[in-house]
Amino acid sequence: METSNFAVPFSDRFAPTSLRAKILLVFVLVLVTPLSLLMLLSLQRTDEAARQDFNKRLGSAATLFRDSLEDQLDSLRVRAKTVADFDLYNVAHTGFAASATTPVLQYELIRSGLDYIAMVRNRGTPFLEEGVPPSESLEKIIPALCHVPLSYNLYILGREPWIFAAAEITKLRQSEPVHVVFAYRLARDFGDRLKRLTGAEFSLLYDNRRVLTTLMDIYGKRMTNTAPELIDRRTGVMDVMGAQHTFVREVALRSKISEAILLEISLPASEFAQLGSRMRRDFGIFGLLGLLAAFITGTYLALHMAGPINQLAESTTKVAAGDLYIKVSSGRNDEIGLLHRNFQAMIDAIREERDQRLSRMRELNTLFEISNAVNFITDSEELLKFVLTHAIEVLEAERGSIMLLDDTTDELVVKVASGGRFRIVSGTPVKLGHGICGIVAKDGKGRISNDGFRDPEFRNFGSLLPVEDIRSLLCSPLKFKDGTIGVINIVNKRSGHPFESNDLNLLNLIASQAAVTIENNKLYELSITDGLTRLFVFRYFSARLSEEVLRARRYGLKLSLIMIDIDNFKRFNDVYGHQVGDQVLQRVALAIRETIRTGIDIPCRYGGEEMAIILPETRTDEAHRTAERLRESIAALTISNPLGELRITCSLGVAAYPGDAHDKDSLVEAADKAMYYSKRNGKNRTTQASVMAEEA
Repeated sequence: METSNFAVPFSDRFAPTSLRAKILLVFVLVLVTPLSLLMLLSLQRTDEAARQDFNKRLGSAATLFRDSLEDQLDSLRVRAKTVADFDLYNVAHTGFAASATTPVLQYELIRSGLDYIAMVRNRGTPFLEEGVPPSESLEKIIPALCHVPLSYNLYILGREPWIFAAAEITKLRQSEPVHVVFAYRLARDFGDRLKRLTGAEFSLLYDNRRVLTTLMDIYGKRMTNTAPELIDRRTGVMDVMGAQHTFVREVALRSKISEAILLEISLPASEFAQLGSRMRRDFGIFGLLGLLAAFITGTYLALHMAGPINQLAESTTKVAAGDLYIKVSSGRNDEIGLLHRNFQAMIDAIREERDQRLSRMRELNTLFEISNAVNFITDSEELLKFVLTHAIEVLEAERGSIMLLDDTTDELVVKVASGGRFRIVSGTPVKLGHGICGIVAKDGKGRISNDGFRDPEFRNFGSLLPVEDIRSLLCSPLKFKDGTIGVINIVNKRSGHPFESNDLNLLNLIASQAAVTIENNKLYELSITDGLTRLFVFRYFSARLSEEVLRARRYGLKLSLIMIDIDNFKRFNDVYGHQVGDQVLQRVALAIRETIRTGIDIPCRYGGEEMAIILPETRTDEAHRTAERLRESIAALTISNPLGELRITCSLGVAAYPGDAHDKDSLVEAADKAMYYSKRNGKNRTTQASVMAEEA
């Protein structure tokens, strides 16, 4: 019969080896005494008084600086507005001629103590200037200032703070606004008077540099254009002429200026802080006596209780960070030992459950992507590559291949291969029942072969590729309804480990979903492909042309269309029979597919003997060259017939959007007219819609 962990005698609860006794010992020896409480309370009150005093002095200094800076900005703005509304308005009747306006600007430059004054028309480049302009960025600053009737701002130009103000001469009745712009450098000794009042040091920081400061070095030189200490911090301690100052960095004028300028204020320690420092020193002496008495006890506790608990705490931190492979061990038989063992069991359980969930999520995600692939991959070969690469990735394998069953020969043929150093160089078909893949296709059951090429049932089938690197192999049938349509082969785990039954189960799931996706893709291809020519049907042509015209209009792209009509096609049917007519259509369609850009251009059967090619992002001249290559390729075709070799020619028309048309219908009409122009003018030629229009 098991006994509860808590059903122990009362006397054992306080045994030297129990955690309860050790905790009791901690409280007895390290209990906070009334003297310690008094010491802490005194220090706390002193620190609080020091903080309040510092915050009060800091707030006062910051308010004074900001008020002074705002006064400078407001004063310049008011002066600019006054000059715009009165002085400059009086010379507006001259069209702001230089002879009348320049004296006003020169007078105001001296009167207002400016460094620069300018007249700006239409928020652009100044047309009249006086003074010394800033060395940089005027072409950006002036439009920003003049976008409203009245504005001001503080800018840092050439590592110097400049105050700007701009005012529109609003009384004018002109379509083009005229502004006057005031600017002057902020004085280097701007904060010195405030320093004498508050005892604080002031600096303006921009781009990690002091652009204005009251700080002086040991030689009495102002520390402008220097990098501040601890630049990534908003508060801290810095050295000022050998004394420790506490600094605070805040936005200089929040919502007042657009520049990212910080205000740094540093203050020396207050008397309260100095008192707290002395009290800490005195209390430290008494504290050392207490620490000496607790040292032996603390050492014992660190070895026997704090150490294991710290180890457990470190383990929990690693687990919280995602490391579930740690090992926690303890040879103790008390509560800490039990906690270690239970914690290790919990980690093992969590790790196992996580691995199972991750594996399942990876499987479900792969199956979803494969089933969803038919919605955005219409090309059969691309779809097979998509399925294969996902299977290789989720199984962490080196390479693989997909073989499909040829319905006419009942043989497996490699369609795609991916991964590894080798590619397909032999297309030798595989009969059902031959080799591992043939057996899997015949039986409809997946197989694992961890013997690789040494497996007695492994066959090379005359491939030129080396097979000695095939260490292990997975093979699963692609089954749809009651039949097998192919197999998927996965070769070698990247880790070098053999494949397991879980790997085969996953590959069977992937193969099952892939088979459905492949069959659905076949049905989709049949629905949009003409059975005779293997070109896209008219319905697909109409939908894709609408999409490409919309895309060209939205992104400003070029789009071309080629219309093709087989010359004298009715004669092929009437004289040589419809089978010959079908051959002509097939040969022309094949020439089209071989001429165009695969995966970019869209070849379609427009109707009867007419065909069309959509050429996205293609200019008219490029489309004309493509049409000419196609025409020459078709003209070189011959069809053997008992009545003699038959030659094929075509008439082609080329039109482009937006040069020849404004929408889908007008584009088709333009290309069609160009094609019929070719037929009326001798056939076997290519006509551009734009050239036809010029000739007409």
